Amino acid sequence: MKNKAYDLKTYPFSAGEKILIDSNIWLYLYPPPSNSRNAFAANYSKGLAALIRAGAIPVIDPMILSEYLNRYCRLEWEVNFSLQYPKYKEFRNSIDFFAMASGAATLASGMLRNCKLHPLPTDHLNLKQAIIDFGSGQIDFNDAVLTDICRLQKLKLLTNDADFKTGDIEVITSNHKLLKICQ
Repeated sequence: MKNKAYDLKTYPFSAGEKILIDSNIWLYLYPPPSNSRNAFAANYSKGLAALIRAGAIPVIDPMILSEYLNRYCRLEWEVNFSLQYPKYKEFRNSIDFFAMASGAATLASGMLRNCKLHPLPTDHLNLKQAIIDFGSGQIDFNDAVLTDICRLQKLKLLTNDADFKTGDIEVITSNHKLLKICQ
């Protein structure tokens, strides 16, 4: 079933409304130094401010933190360290990684501190269906799990990922492609 998408610029957040914030949004809000300019950053920064002002509840998931930290580190490696460390694993074992990773960890700790962790136990998720959907090429596995979390917890998803077309959830976005697909 198709998702329902709302434009972030006009979305009226409400007090107590729970919004799961996807890792791509966190990367716009708290980017690695090498990737600090993005056209979507200002939109999502204003959106997060509106969410907080309205008393809505930002929600996070451990998978989102994992995706954020992994992508943050890979972006830094690709831009600043890939010539020095041709293999990412070499970089992960270097002093340069530990210096960079401590900054990423500080940002992730702040995200965790300012969000509510959803209380859904993993045994409530439909992981079999997520694997089937992944295997058919319909959706990324993590995206399928996040969709299931949103559906089961009645969360709206704040994302810029155009892959969130189906799943019978509500998404809030500045991505015009996603808005067009889900209208």
